[in-house]
Amino acid sequence: MCFFKKSKKKAASASRPYLSPYAVRGVPVIIDPPDPGSEKQLPADFAVLEREGFDKVVREKFIPWFKGEQFADRDDERIFDGLRLDAAAYRYGRIIADYSPTGEDGNFGQFEFDFVSGSDYTADMLEATAMQVYIHDGKIVKVSGYEI
Repeated sequence: MCFFKKSKKKAASASRPYLSPYAVRGVPVIIDPPDPGSEKQLPADFAVLEREGFDKVVREKFIPWFKGEQFADRDDERIFDGLRLDAAAYRYGRIIADYSPTGEDGNFGQFEFDFVSGSDYTADMLEATAMQVYIHDGKIVKVSGYEI
């Protein structure tokens, strides 16, 4: 009689995210799922994010989306202070034109930053929300968000 046993150790390690040496506001950037293409491209795309400035991207691109019409009267600086970064992830890969942030086929780096409320001012505005930053050819080509 032969029994096949699934190795739990291998299955767990295969799905474990790669913890990169990069961090934003002290939050490590993970690559999930782990993949050599993403590991190779991360340094260049992280440099783009650093050059543009994470805080600047949040203030100028994300907060206007976040406020929308519902919170249009809220103070941007107090919102910025109330967004606590909870997680950061990165992946790199091909996106076809129909789903691409530029409308063209290509390889894109995509950062996702998850925020939770970190103040009383933002407590009624979110439980958790995510900001996505798309990078292509050394430039940020799109910043978007969604509720988690």
